Amino acid sequence: MEVGKLTVQHRSKTGKGISRSTRRDGEVPGVCYGFGMEAPLSVTLNVKALKASFDPERRRNTVIDLTIEGDKTAQVKAMIWDFQIHPIKQTVTHVDIKAIDPNKLIEVVVPIASEGTHKGLVDGGLLSWSRHEVKLRCKPMDIPAKIVLDVRPLALGHVAHLSDLVLPEGVHLAEAAKHTIVTCVAPKGLKSEKDAEAAESKEPEKKAEKKPEKK
Repeated sequence: MEVGKLTVQHRSKTGKGISRSTRRDGEVPGVCYGFGMEAPLSVTLNVKALKASFDPERRRNTVIDLTIEGDKTAQVKAMIWDFQIHPIKQTVTHVDIKAIDPNKLIEVVVPIASEGTHKGLVDGGLLSWSRHEVKLRCKPMDIPAKIVLDVRPLALGHVAHLSDLVLPEGVHLAEAAKHTIVTCVAPKGLKSEKDAEAAESKEPEKKAEKKPEKK
């Protein structure tokens, strides 16, 4: 078992009975499809070997050297594209493996990590996250483990958008840059400077009270 490497076996017989038998033997059924494959190929694989092939940081975004054993042995670059989990046992029951072209762009979802202490903290500001992931487009070998967002400039009422992310060379956003990542909000009962200014501008001027005339 090695990070970035996985061996699977071609499965010629398919069906629910075969799949159940495969799981009893400590393996799970799967399907491999994608670049360079004439048709989807049914396979079986060891779950422990699958988990061991994941890079600890990149997880499902790990590019794997996949060996397919059968009548003919084939080797392809691949990624774990999807998998099914048993609703009660929480164990893997089926895996989708996608063969990829290492020279072509693909879309992946990468986690966003924060860095620094936000400026608004001194005023009691809290960070309200709208998302913790971002969809990117890049070549398989350029997939970053994470994208770091510097939250230090965020004062009360300030917002960070996807456009504020600093992306590595060759990596591009695959969704609208205007989407919000995080907002520095005031705690309940505390207004931000912008809210306070807006409230003051809307506050009606008090009229001077007329004193009753003496008779």
